[in-house]
Amino acid sequence: MKKLIFLFACILCLVPGRAQTVQVAESHVPETASFAQPFEAALIVTHTPGTTVTLSSQPATQDFEITDKQQEQTSPGTTAFRFTVMPFALQLSTFTVTLDVQSATTAPSSHTLEFPITVKPVRLFKDPNLREIRNPKVPVSWLKWLLVALILGIILYLLFWGRKKTEDQGPAWQRFGKEVDNRPCHVIALSKIDALVNSGLWEKQQYKIFYISLFDILREYLWRRFSMDASADTSTELLRHAKKINGLNPVLPELKEFLTAGDLVKFAKVVPSEAQRNRDITYLQTLIRKTTPQPPTTQEEKK
Repeated sequence: MKKLIFLFACILCLVPGRAQTVQVAESHVPETASFAQPFEAALIVTHTPGTTVTLSSQPATQDFEITDKQQEQTSPGTTAFRFTVMPFALQLSTFTVTLDVQSATTAPSSHTLEFPITVKPVRLFKDPNLREIRNPKVPVSWLKWLLVALILGIILYLLFWGRKKTEDQGPAWQRFGKEVDNRPCHVIALSKIDALVNSGLWEKQQYKIFYISLFDILREYLWRRFSMDASADTSTELLRHAKKINGLNPVLPELKEFLTAGDLVKFAKVVPSEAQRNRDITYLQTLIRKTTPQPPTTQEEKK
């Protein structure tokens, strides 16, 4: 009998020295989760009364992050944990929870709980019945500004090319669809005057068209001879620009008379006489001959 009492006393003495045990009573951890999508988890653990069990603040693995931890001791031997988990791993991974255990009679210890979780990629909706209800918004990106810069560059290039083409070959409205005439400019102008007189416009009483064609001959000659683009000038503007060209100073009176007479026919519907027509043609021919450079005289011609 004494031996039994001694053995029972020894057992009672050894109980306080045993390691504290922690067991999972309930676990609410999902088996699947979406990548980088937080989910809620909960644990209820049982332990020896008088023991403090806390959730470790140090993550056991980098595949998961625990946030928003809440702890509640529902009874002396039961503690409930609620927390949010953010998964950062794909496919099958292990979610690890570390519990720190402290007691007045034993040394601190840690218990690790593992839960397998399959992490899937985030699935996007492709339902054809879904429709956008937000206001349309065009994103501004560097590609848009690159396109604007490209268009501006093309416009500047076309303007430069058109100006150079004009300088080399004359106004586009005069040159388009025509063969290049390499004769001297005064020869071209005088021949066009003769062709206009023989065109039959005067005989058909097309006086306005006749004078418009006569003005075009003058504009083309001024361009070829002085690089003066008067294709869009009124008579007043043409005369003002002509005063700035030294080569036209000797013929300004003839030019003014010619422009005034022509405007009366084109805009005032004045019916010119044949004598008036011949006088205007003479004005233009005189202007052309006076502004034509004379070839240098040789020694024999001087003698």
